[in-house]
Amino acid sequence: MWFIRRILKVSWKDKKTNDEVLDMANTGRSLYSTIRRRQMKFTGHIYRARRIEHLAMTGKINGKKSRGRQRTTYVDSLNTWANLEQHTRSQFMRSSCERHIWKTMTVNACSRHGT
Repeated sequence: MWFIRRILKVSWKDKKTNDEVLDMANTGRSLYSTIRRRQMKFTGHIYRARRIEHLAMTGKINGKKSRGRQRTTYVDSLNTWANLEQHTRSQFMRSSCERHIWKTMTVNACSRHGT
């Protein structure tokens, strides 16, 4: 944040909050959106590779299910964040195999969230 303060010539003594400085610069905090965009890219990469990581992300590793409500999976959280509730999990995974469809979906999801 110090570099934006320096560009705008805002002193630390002016008692401006970081949010006020960001508003003055007409920018926002984009770390969360950047993380989600990279997660979407990584997920597409893993689904296209079809290796052991693919099995782990899809939850197809054998074992006993725990009692109670199932945990939210990584893929389900990305699906929810991207506002793709109308897509089922299988449609979400199938679209990752088509690189141009996945890239379009990622760009659209990130643009909706202020990236």
